[in-house]
Formats: sequence, structure tokens, C-alpha cells
Amino acid sequence: MSGRPTPPPIPPAEDSSAKARRKAGEIADMCAQFARKTPQTLEDRTRARAFITGKIDMIRYDPTMSEAEKAAAIAELKQALERA
Repeated sequence: MSGRPTPPPIPPAEDSSAKARRKAGEIADMCAQFARKTPQTLEDRTRARAFITGKIDMIRYDPTMSEAEKAAAIAELKQALERA
């Protein structure tokens, strides 16, 4: 060994149909690939509820929001809290 690191292997040549799709501006829908595969656990729901509760507390003390904005935001988060 000469002490120099070996370069990474050359990537395989791109298939021409993939290149053509990219040039055409086609967008791939990856939702199914990243969709949740397992149901939420009790711990997941507990963490989600804690996060939403924290957001509600932040909004209550936000000096930049009016009382009406706070009420609307809190109402929306409380609905999310019921679903969590």
C-alpha cells in the first residue's frame, strides 16, 4: 500500500430512460415509500400530545400575537390534541 487512500468506485452509468424522465420534469410520488408502516404506539401519542401542549403554552405567552390570534391558534391545536 502506498499510504494513499483508494478513490471510491465509479458509479454505474445512468440509464437513458431515467435521464429522459428527469429532463421531461417528471416528479416521482414518494409518499408510499415513506408512509408510516406501523401504527403509532402509546409512547408516540404521548410525545405528540406533550409537543402540542407545549405549543399551546408558547402561544399563551407570545407577546407578538393578539388575543384573537391566540384564541384561534389554541383552538386549532386543541383539535389536534383530541386527534393525537
